[in-house]
Amino acid sequence: MLRKARYGHPVSLLFIDLDHFKRINDTHGHAVGDDVLKAFCNIARKCMRSTDLLGRWGGEEFVILMPNSGVMIASLLAERIRKATMAFEFPIAGRVTASLGIAECREEESWDSWLARSDAALYAAKAGGRNQVIKDATHAGEAGEAELLDLAYMRLGWRKAYESGHSLIDSQHRDLFDLANNLLTSVIGDRPDDEVVPQVESLVADLTKHFHDEEVIFRSVGYSSADDHAEIHRSLIIRANNLVENFKQGELSVGELFNYLAYDFIAKHMLSEDRKFFGLIQTDSMRQAESRETPQFATTCNND
Repeated sequence: MLRKARYGHPVSLLFIDLDHFKRINDTHGHAVGDDVLKAFCNIARKCMRSTDLLGRWGGEEFVILMPNSGVMIASLLAERIRKATMAFEFPIAGRVTASLGIAECREEESWDSWLARSDAALYAAKAGGRNQVIKDATHAGEAGEAELLDLAYMRLGWRKAYESGHSLIDSQHRDLFDLANNLLTSVIGDRPDDEVVPQVESLVADLTKHFHDEEVIFRSVGYSSADDHAEIHRSLIIRANNLVENFKQGELSVGELFNYLAYDFIAKHMLSEDRKFFGLIQTDSMRQAESRETPQFATTCNND
């Protein structure tokens, strides 16, 4: 949490509960229950990165702390653990499933608040039928980000609500989603670095061009915060290029790189900062449409 506050590094928390665990203890005894807990820990560790931290919270509940991870990377890990647990044949106990809740730490948030949101997401997973992953219910302004990752298909899902009304901006945003999905496929498939680097470089190049084109558009509609927004673009591109270099030098995993590029740069920026000028674009489009539809009457002067 201190690193997040100081450097802006995201951090997420997974809250995990083994479904119907009491039934295992009651049916097979506590020794078998203990074996299930140990086996689950082994399953979780095989899915985790070396920097992630697993802890037993109490009973059949566990937490996983994920440094340098936004909600997307946390969702990928949670789904991987859920599927691996469901597929494992536990000795004596048989099949066991898990419910998982996810929360990314917010700006200036306390530990108690962050934990409570993760716990609430876990409760929603259990109340909703168990054996599922639920992301924390975010504020209304962040709803788009919460819906962005479709775990059923493991891809970034484009929604009509993300559209600005400007054909170029919207087509570029969709293209960025596609490039991010290609990178996501490589992350899930554990593809070698020499395949990932061209994808990353293409994503950053398209992001750079998009920022340039977008600045021309929002300046043309008179966006009052145009200079501030352009400075955000410049900072994001500098950071993106630095992260790519860190990845090439082996200082950053492909999963962490995806989290920064797809989540921080595309999702967070596009679904929060960009929306601040979407209204101006839509108003300008309506004004132009009305101008085209209004009959123009010419006044003639008779010199007779």
